[in-house]
Amino acid sequence: MAGKLTQDRIIQLKPLCGKLDYFFKEPWLLDKALTHRSYANEAPDNSIRDNERLEFLGDSVLDLVVSRYILFRDKDLQEGALSKIRSQMVNETALANIARGLNLGEYLLLGKGEESTGGRDKNSLLANALEAVIAAIYLDSSFKETYHILLKILKEDIDQVASKRTTFDHKGVLQSYIKGENGVAANPQYRLINETGPDHEKTFTVQVWISDEPYGVGVGKTKKEAEQSAAMKTYESMVENEAGSAS
Repeated sequence: MAGKLTQDRIIQLKPLCGKLDYFFKEPWLLDKALTHRSYANEAPDNSIRDNERLEFLGDSVLDLVVSRYILFRDKDLQEGALSKIRSQMVNETALANIARGLNLGEYLLLGKGEESTGGRDKNSLLANALEAVIAAIYLDSSFKETYHILLKILKEDIDQVASKRTTFDHKGVLQSYIKGENGVAANPQYRLINETGPDHEKTFTVQVWISDEPYGVGVGKTKKEAEQSAAMKTYESMVENEAGSAS
């Protein structure tokens, strides 16, 4: 049920809506998402509700958004690796930093005690408020719209976390292996064979060619990731074939 929302508060929240790139049909949802229990507890007639129920919902929505994105982003990762990426994105510190990027603390409604002890910059309050805001967007729109709104905010951070797994130089390992096998430096070629998806969410497919022969195929969200994946698969295949020949 909608609460009382002044015109001044609606105007105050507009810059935040701009940062979110979402303007609420029901602005009271956003206001509720930013209402800490310390503020609600100071209401004389218990007429104000805090954001904890929204926080509960937002936590699940956030998990689903991040899980869905990394599931399709990294199609070769197993459940354990996917869980590690997700856990690095949905922990309190990561969420608080994202909230700071939105200046979320500026819009929080806090009780006098929380205000006086720096509540606007506490990790726990910021992370919880961000989850509540996510729930507010979801309730005001749809999962599809929420997904795209959150990706605009989270994609760069998710990609940074996920790409750490590809920092190992598989291309260098492959080149060294080929050199050891042939006694000469080889120059594998990495050919782009497919590119799909919209500009903000492309998927690249690359194949390794060595001495005009096709080898491993790799997929990634950038050409470099796809090349590293293709190099890894080529190297693993060569080692496996060598082991098979020796047995």
